[in-house]
Amino acid sequence: MSDEFHPSPDAAFARGRLLQSQHRTHDAIACYKQALELDAHHTLSYIMLALCWMHEDDTAPKSIDAAQRAVALEPENAFARSVLALALNANAKDGQTAAVKAALQHAEEAVNLDPDSDFSHAVLARLHLRLRDYPKAEASARAALSLDTENTMAAEVLSAALLLQKKDGDNQDLIKYQLERNAEDDSAHTSAGWMAVMKGDHKKANEHFVEALRLNPMNENARLGLIESFRARSWPYRLQLKFAHFMNQFTEGRQTAIMLGGFICYRVLSSYLKTVSPILASVVIGAWLVFVLWAHLARGFSSAFIVMDRFARQALRPREYWEGVVVGGLIFAAISSLVLGFAWHLGAEGSFAALVCIFAAVVNAAAFTNDHWIGRHVYGVAAALAGVGALYSTLDVFADLRLPFAGEFGSLALLLGVAATWLRGFGVWYR
Repeated sequence: MSDEFHPSPDAAFARGRLLQSQHRTHDAIACYKQALELDAHHTLSYIMLALCWMHEDDTAPKSIDAAQRAVALEPENAFARSVLALALNANAKDGQTAAVKAALQHAEEAVNLDPDSDFSHAVLARLHLRLRDYPKAEASARAALSLDTENTMAAEVLSAALLLQKKDGDNQDLIKYQLERNAEDDSAHTSAGWMAVMKGDHKKANEHFVEALRLNPMNENARLGLIESFRARSWPYRLQLKFAHFMNQFTEGRQTAIMLGGFICYRVLSSYLKTVSPILASVVIGAWLVFVLWAHLARGFSSAFIVMDRFARQALRPREYWEGVVVGGLIFAAISSLVLGFAWHLGAEGSFAALVCIFAAVVNAAAFTNDHWIGRHVYGVAAALAGVGALYSTLDVFADLRLPFAGEFGSLALLLGVAATWLRGFGVWYR
């Protein structure tokens, strides 16, 4: 009898691989399950099920179980252990560093089991990248590419590691090689797009991201890059990207030291100038305030313009859309408060309303960009309180409603805004 009537586990698995290569993932999963029904010890089917399941939020937890079964069947199978590392990484939320480090241990074990596996080295590189150990991510990615120059995962990780270390020359050479080797490689266009974004060439970045999405509509990294290229049409955000690119060449510890050093210098200089020239002291204080606000609000300000662009906003997910609406709305409310306060001769009340709105925007900007598994809830509550405080105190000033405790609500929004600048700046519950 033929396999059509009595399929073997290997035949069912082979059909699953064919369907998976055609992006028919659900049909491939059915074939892998069939292979396991015929042979409960078919390790490769467990591995492929894990790879199929890990990219969807509702099935990602099942990918860990499938990968663990594969490792239990063949503990010294480097491929199975690498897939387990990927599954653990896919299920680890931002801020769950212990879970990512557990995945890293499996990836390191896979490399030890098979030092000649380019896949294992590439997985190890990806985990080092997520843990922000960029030199190790670069080394592992280069090891993978030395074994297989066409390993796209390794090439993408290497490009990101080089970009985040500000090794622009090496990154440009890598991207040029990728595009020359295969102009239809969506990951190469994605890497080229991110490089262009960081260089401030948002038009070139847009071209590369659009091409990457044409080649692979499911490329989430390219979609995110496309949105960044839209945001980068705003010059304040381009400056923010260049500043971030400059800071990326330093370790997190050095970045913290630079921030603290800058704040200490600001405090010393402003305190000295107060005794010499109050006007110059005011200029320095104002410049520092503008710098802090710019660092926190440049993205939300730029997102507001994407929301107003009928074409560009189609690329936004709901959370990104509301970031532009809320943060942008609060920024424009602050500007309007200043203008109306001046026009209506409201004096300090108009300035207070503007200040409350701008600091409420800071809190909301931190909440919308935070993916930390705990912090997103903490910052979210703070953002809601600050937003309500801004609305309440602004209505009190401009609608002349004389609302009770309006000053207290406004002060709460200010305090939350100041706290957000420090907590977000030092990465406290923030990713």
